[in-house]
Amino acid sequence: MDKKQEWGVSLITAGVGVFSVFTFVFFLAKYPAQMLSGVNDAFLGATKIFSVPLMLFTFVTTVLAFYLAFGKYGSIRLGDGEPEYSNFSYITMMALAALASAAVYWSFTEWAAYYEAPGIHLEPFSVEALEASLGYSFFHWGFATQGPYVLAGVAVAYAVYNKKVSFIKISTVCECMMGDFKYKKIIGKLIDISVVFCIIGAAGCTLGLAVPLETGALKQVFGVETTFAVQVGVVLAIAAIFTFTSFLGMEKGKKTISNLAAGLCILFLLYILFAGPTNFILKNFISSLGWMGDKYLRMSFFTDPIENSGFPEQWTLFFQAFCLTYTGLMGIFIAKVSKGRTIKEVSLCCLLGISISVWVLFAIDGGYSIYAQTQGIVSVTDILSKGGGQDLVYGVIETLPGGKKGLPFVMLVMIAGFVASSLDSASFSLAQTVTSKLDRSGNVSTGLRVACCLVLTLVPLSVMFVKADFSALKSLAILVSIPFMFVMIFMEIVLFKWLREDGKK
Repeated sequence: MDKKQEWGVSLITAGVGVFSVFTFVFFLAKYPAQMLSGVNDAFLGATKIFSVPLMLFTFVTTVLAFYLAFGKYGSIRLGDGEPEYSNFSYITMMALAALASAAVYWSFTEWAAYYEAPGIHLEPFSVEALEASLGYSFFHWGFATQGPYVLAGVAVAYAVYNKKVSFIKISTVCECMMGDFKYKKIIGKLIDISVVFCIIGAAGCTLGLAVPLETGALKQVFGVETTFAVQVGVVLAIAAIFTFTSFLGMEKGKKTISNLAAGLCILFLLYILFAGPTNFILKNFISSLGWMGDKYLRMSFFTDPIENSGFPEQWTLFFQAFCLTYTGLMGIFIAKVSKGRTIKEVSLCCLLGISISVWVLFAIDGGYSIYAQTQGIVSVTDILSKGGGQDLVYGVIETLPGGKKGLPFVMLVMIAGFVASSLDSASFSLAQTVTSKLDRSGNVSTGLRVACCLVLTLVPLSVMFVKADFSALKSLAILVSIPFMFVMIFMEIVLFKWLREDGKK
């Protein structure tokens, strides 16, 4: 296939993925109840069918990620030269690409859901359920989430930097792994379409989740009422930031916004830690880590076959499936920023760097939220039961010194930085997936990255304009990503085959 044909096929691939998303949004607006019900039913059906395979895949992949860190392949360097980024920049770029604003929101609220309806048959609203609540958050946001990212990132990086695959994209790596298989091009394009859909869907939901947090901060700080025009303005403002950073490139744009947002988050957490009940937060942090370590295997394989409470499907399997939605994006991005690093460095920075970062975030925000509940300062469970997630976040913050104006303003800026950094990564991965042409430096054209930013902006705007439900888009993205589990299994098998064969040489 010549260059013109390949370019045409790439445009078709991108068009199919983008068209599919907007078609779904159109039907979601026209038949909201039917589409939402259909997607939810399909999602529940898929989790029932793939629940055990998905749990086994996640656990085995996490074990393999640790093996890459501490096994005999850890010293292998991905490409030539020294790492391009410091450890701090490297971890923050990966962490913000994966977490965005979702981690900030759930760090204040998720524990309450486990307190009200805990897993592994704990008694609701019991002391044990409360003590376990943060431990369950640590489990869901920790190693099990990062494991697939490690394997995807190392597989793509090894293929590009060591096997000399020309493009940093999942399909090209898989085609190389398939060797002379006759239908590898067709499979590659199907993978591309899936990755495009997942990136657009996941990024759209990320930006959509940020809107209520940002409008809540605007109301708290400046008294600006939440209207449709304000919501659109928030989306456009964040879009302007990540489009600008994408235009500047990885070094000047993505790295800078990630470092600034992470630095602001560190200051925010330190303030809550020392202005709040420091001793309680630290004790609860250590206790929750211990609980997670003690119950890790139990949580990893908890399917609840007797009572069928729905907890595994609603939480554990949902997290594991949603992780697949981001795996293509993260595999491409991690490979891009990992040149010059050893496999051990990539594995540990992702597994430990991101996990510890999110544990600290949840421990401080969630720890203070638990303290506010137990001391009668804020009735977290009551507010959450009424569906006021963002109201809960700012209601908890308001009880701290400076919580009426100062801390919400910091949240306003911090969340914008988090989301912009995440969507910058999404635009890069999307551009890498749809391109068939690189410049002399091996990078995607700036124009294509800016165009991808435009697509990532139009999706949440279209959902908002038709008054559709973001949860339906999220569930559909997860459904599309579930087959990616088998792509990942194939990539893991061939990766270790390559490592073993190259080791013999």
